[in-house]
Amino acid sequence: MTPLSNKLCLSDWPLAFAVMIAFVFGLLTQASAQQIPALTVLPPDLAASDVALTTQRTELTQERTALHGKINDMNARCVAVVEGSAAEAVCKRDQAELAVALNVHIQKSNDFNDDARSALTTHQMLKKMDELANKLGWSPDKQARLHNALHKLDFDGDPNVTGEQIRHAWQNVLNRNPDADLVREASQGSGLGFPGAGTQTVHNDCTIFALANVTGRPYGEVGATATELIREGEWRNANDRANPQASIESNGLRGGEVVMLAESFGQAEVVPSTDFVKTLNEGRPIMLNVVPPTGNVNSGHEVVLTKTFQHGGETWFVMMDSNQGPQRRLFLSSKELNTVLQENGVAYRPESGTTPALLR
Repeated sequence: MTPLSNKLCLSDWPLAFAVMIAFVFGLLTQASAQQIPALTVLPPDLAASDVALTTQRTELTQERTALHGKINDMNARCVAVVEGSAAEAVCKRDQAELAVALNVHIQKSNDFNDDARSALTTHQMLKKMDELANKLGWSPDKQARLHNALHKLDFDGDPNVTGEQIRHAWQNVLNRNPDADLVREASQGSGLGFPGAGTQTVHNDCTIFALANVTGRPYGEVGATATELIREGEWRNANDRANPQASIESNGLRGGEVVMLAESFGQAEVVPSTDFVKTLNEGRPIMLNVVPPTGNVNSGHEVVLTKTFQHGGETWFVMMDSNQGPQRRLFLSSKELNTVLQENGVAYRPESGTTPALLR
């Protein structure tokens, strides 16, 4: 996602503190003292919704206060120690320990700021999506469903999986020649039976194919609706909004945009992997963001789960992948799915009698 600028609060790391650190640690320069980062301020609504991030900031603030107290104590004890004395040796030991603690704190603060900036970017994006849905005149129920779905998007899958394990899982899935029993067991489940929308080629438009497959609409209709969404999406930069089709073909859609597009055609719900079987058995296909066959966890690929079934005492799934064309279905075990999965799924069901216009 494109980061949004945010302001940092300098008041929670007083200038006197930085100067004091530079004074006590003779080996530290004023420049290094200035590298101590201020902690990103969380807006009240984000702080209320992201308890983990708020707790992390509180803990870092308390840690800074404790460091400040230790430095004050060392100043009082060490400002006039006699060179070569036992007291000086103690002060040097404490100085070294505080230097290590300070470096650890700086790294933790930088990590927090990275997470906070990412959360702010997402937070602003979701607010803009809520505002657009309201501007378009979506019903209160539709707006509430969109809001709830957007705020449920989260990581799913195995957090400890490696790129090699992901590549191996994909190789198994793509090279699998399903036997008669597997095909028969898969065919007994309910789910999408029609051909897919086409074959993905050189563009990164797998999300458009996935949305077309899950809604049963032509690729062109979904693509046109997606370009209108990007054109009106104030969370996007000016170049994306001016050239929405090129942006989609180059970088695809973001998770929140997939949810909003699905809701524009019917009803969207974000579901965790623990609910995939239940959701599919209800007849609702699920769009998934997975790691691509390259194993690059910094990239993503959108696919659709259409069915679930039992095979060999295990839970299996049927998957539509735009890279494999409109006819081919892939079969994968729950373990293989968990290996390649990146996020919660987006379940879809049509909304009978209504086709809300996304943009006009």
